[in-house]
Amino acid sequence: MAVAYRDFEIKGTVEFVVDVIGGPEDLTGYTGAMMIRGLRDDAVPLATVPTDGITVDAVNRQVTVRIPSIVTDLYTWERGVYDLVITGPSADRWPLVEGRVINQQLVTRS
Repeated sequence: MAVAYRDFEIKGTVEFVVDVIGGPEDLTGYTGAMMIRGLRDDAVPLATVPTDGITVDAVNRQVTVRIPSIVTDLYTWERGVYDLVITGPSADRWPLVEGRVINQQLVTRS
């Protein structure tokens, strides 16, 4: 399965959908994981998306990532790299998408 490249910018709530093309035939029981790091080899991530922020839709073969603004408002870093991986019940891992992240906080804040 080919890994897609997609950069994104954080301004408030982040939400995006990735179509799973290729890879495992049945996505039942798969979970998603996503981390953002300053550099790919950094030991400590800048952010980890909680598992309840990633939904694997086995029927439509899509993965939705949602990071609410209550979380992104706490980010203090400016740039990073990320990847999104799904893991099956037998621990097989499939990378779906990766890219760069720019943290552009909203000017209007509470």
